[in-house]
Amino acid sequence: MANKKNSRDLKFWIKKPKCSSCNRVLTSPNMWCPDCGEYVSVGPINGHYSDNPMNSMWDLSEFLPNFSKKISLSEGATPILNVKNIKNLQGLLLKLENRNPTGTFRDRCSSLIVSHALSKQASTVHSVSTGSYGISLAAYCATAGLKSINILPQNTELSKIEQLKIFGSELIQHGESLNEAREYAKAMNQEQGIYIPKPKENLLTIEAQKTIALEFFRIYGDNIKNILVPQGSGSLTMSIIHGIQDAICSDWLKIPPRVISVSLKKDSEMSYLIESLEIDEQEKKLLSEVNKKLKKNNGLNIEIDPNQMINDAMELAKKEGHFIEPASASVISAAKSLYEKKEIDPKNTIAILTGSGLNALNVFASKIRKIKKVVWGLAPASTCKFEILNLIAENKADNGSEIWKALGKKHTRQSIYQHLSQLEENGLISAKMKTKKAKKYTLTRKGFEALDKMRELIDLI
Repeated sequence: MANKKNSRDLKFWIKKPKCSSCNRVLTSPNMWCPDCGEYVSVGPINGHYSDNPMNSMWDLSEFLPNFSKKISLSEGATPILNVKNIKNLQGLLLKLENRNPTGTFRDRCSSLIVSHALSKQASTVHSVSTGSYGISLAAYCATAGLKSINILPQNTELSKIEQLKIFGSELIQHGESLNEAREYAKAMNQEQGIYIPKPKENLLTIEAQKTIALEFFRIYGDNIKNILVPQGSGSLTMSIIHGIQDAICSDWLKIPPRVISVSLKKDSEMSYLIESLEIDEQEKKLLSEVNKKLKKNNGLNIEIDPNQMINDAMELAKKEGHFIEPASASVISAAKSLYEKKEIDPKNTIAILTGSGLNALNVFASKIRKIKKVVWGLAPASTCKFEILNLIAENKADNGSEIWKALGKKHTRQSIYQHLSQLEENGLISAKMKTKKAKKYTLTRKGFEALDKMRELIDLI
C-alpha cells in the first residue's frame, strides 16, 4: 500500500523535490528533509512562453505539479495596476492578490493543496489557522466535496469564525493560543483519510505562490527591477525567489530583480494589529532560510511600523480604490520609505498586495475609533472597556501593562486597572496571578456572551 502511495506521489512532480544539503530526493511535499532537517525545494523549471490571455494560475501548469483532478475557483491571473494618485508613488505596479476568490494569495495554495488531498484519496482536510489560510482552504474543500475541519484557539476573532461557517467548515476551538491548537491537531494527524496541510512545512505552498512572480515576469520581464513582498513567515518571499529562478530558466528574465522583504518593526507596541506579519517560533526556521537566499541574491529586508501600515492601507483605499489588509499595505509603506532614500524607482517596482481589507475590519474600526474618540454612540469609558474585552478575547494582551501598551498608552495606567477591576467585579473577566506582581486576565463565559452582544449592537448602529 505504501509503495502505491509513493508511486502516485512520484507521478505528479515535474521535477522531484531535493534536499539542499544531503541531496535526498523526496516524493512527498515536505519542505524539510526528514534525514538532515534542511530545506527541500524543486529545482528551476523550463516552461514555454505564451501570449494568450490567462484565466487562472493553472494556465502555468507546466510549472506546477500535475494532478489528475485540479480543484480551482479561477485563482491567480490577478490584475496588475499602476498607482495613480499617491504622491511620489505614481507608476508603482500593484499585483492585486486581494482579487482572488476568497480575497487572499493563499487561494493559490489551497487550489494546489486540495488537489493533492484528492490525489491522496483524503476525505477530510484539517487546518490550524486563525487567518485567511483556513478560510481559503474551507472554500476549496467545499468545491472539492471534501470535509473541512478548522482547529482554532477559543479566542479567535468572530468575523473569521463566521466566514469559516459560511463555507461549511466544522470548527473545533481548543486552547488559548495558536500553538495550543496546533498541539491538539497533532493528535488527530494519524487518523485515516485526514490531510493536514501546514503552509510553512508543505512544499506545495511555495510551488503555488511562485506563480505570482511568473505572472508578472510573463508580462514585464526585465523591466521589473524591484519586488516588494510582505514577509510574514517568509513563505511568500521564498516563493518569489523560486519564481525568479523558473523565469530565468525559461528565458523570460535575464537579470534577477532585487527582492525586498517587508516585515513588522520589532518591539512595536501596536504589533498585535498586524497578525499576518507576526512570527512564531515554528516559523523562524523558514525565515532563516529565506534570509540566507536574500543575502546571497542581494535582496533587502526592511521593517515598517504597524501604525504606518494602517495609515497607508487607508490612504490606498481613499486615493486608489484598493481596500487591503494592513499587512498588505506594508509594501506601500516600504515603497514610500525607499523612494525617499532614492533606492527605488516606482515605475520599475512591483508591490504584492496579499489580502483583502475585509479580513481586517476590526483593525480599521479600531483606527477610526481613535479618531472619533466616541464610538458608535458609546461613551469613551464604555469604548475602552469594549477594547479591553476585545484584546483579552483575541489573546493579544492579558495583563494591565500589556493592555495599556496595546491601547497606545492613550489612557493612564490607573484608568486601565480601574476598568479591569470593574469588569472583574461584573463577572466578565477572571484573574489569576501571572507573576508575583501581575495578574493574567481571561474572559468568562459571561464575558464572551457580553462581548458578542456588544459586537452585534455595534453592527446595528
